[in-house]
Amino acid sequence: AKNILNYRRRQGIFRHPEDFRKIYGLKEEQYQTLLPYIRIAEKLRSKDTVRLLTIQNIRKDTVFKYQPGTVISLNQADTTELKKIPGIGSRIARSIVNRRRLLGGFYQIEQLGEIRLKAEKLRSWFSVDAGKIHRININKASVERMMHHPYISYYQAKVIAEYRKQKGKVRDLKQLMLYEEFTPADFERMAPYVCYD
Repeated sequence: AKNILNYRRRQGIFRHPEDFRKIYGLKEEQYQTLLPYIRIAEKLRSKDTVRLLTIQNIRKDTVFKYQPGTVISLNQADTTELKKIPGIGSRIARSIVNRRRLLGGFYQIEQLGEIRLKAEKLRSWFSVDAGKIHRININKASVERMMHHPYISYYQAKVIAEYRKQKGKVRDLKQLMLYEEFTPADFERMAPYVCYD
């Protein structure tokens, strides 16, 4: 940045994006990376300085995007990083982070469909580390704690609590198969999010 200011002081204005290549200390690789983002204002007031690296009519949060082939962790990326993925803006980034917080983490990309996102379009951008999931100990958690998880209803949490009182610790979700509050699909969704010790 200091060298850019020095250039402007000594050489005057930038007339073409190619002029940026003359900046002292700027490597060719850096120049090629920055080139798509360099815009020279067409009309300059006599006392104006060049507005360098501005992109007009484009929202700030859509300017810098990852290149195809970039893969980020779905369970660790913050909203800033998520917004660098083409097609993801502020609202979608917040939705992903909020859903992840409620779940305790994602165990598969398909879960993005639960917040109306097309998992197939986003699959190539994400890796999923199921080891980052925060699990609920269903032998110790209160009804309130369990029912706050998106995959456990109030009635299911009550059944688990009653089972613990009457029969002791739950060692496997299959022990709850006879209760009408649960379906095989419920067990499949819950399995990555529960632990027993």
